[in-house]
Amino acid sequence: TFISSTFWTERIGPTAGLKTLDVMERTQSWQKITETGKKIGEGWQKLAHKHDLNLKISGLPALITFSLPSPKMLEYKTLITQEMLAKGYLAATSVYVCTEHTQEILEAYFDALDPVLGLIAECEAGRDVTTLLKSPVCHSGFKRLN
Repeated sequence: TFISSTFWTERIGPTAGLKTLDVMERTQSWQKITETGKKIGEGWQKLAHKHDLNLKISGLPALITFSLPSPKMLEYKTLITQEMLAKGYLAATSVYVCTEHTQEILEAYFDALDPVLGLIAECEAGRDVTTLLKSPVCHSGFKRLN
């Protein structure tokens, strides 16, 4: 006879899930992620203050986000991604925090982001952000494009 069912021979997924829960309980990863997310928000605010930008922080610390109340926000988000990619970071206006975001990683990230926010401050003061962009402007969220 032959018995078949969904995930009959799949033991890796549930085993990995149980081990992940064990590690999370042992390390209390949610606490570290929350603390790191708060540090990221504080770092953004510090840079915003330095560059005289009105940054708005939102979201849970585990998925923290910032925005600028500006009609050019999508251009700025595109600029951030463009400039941060050039520095080796896949970054925009959100961070999905993980347990591997160390203080050293955060410091390097803020060092890389600092001049990008400086460019945005220049654009808020009158510089044309579109002259800095090397690609089309990103879209805003999930919606039909036609």
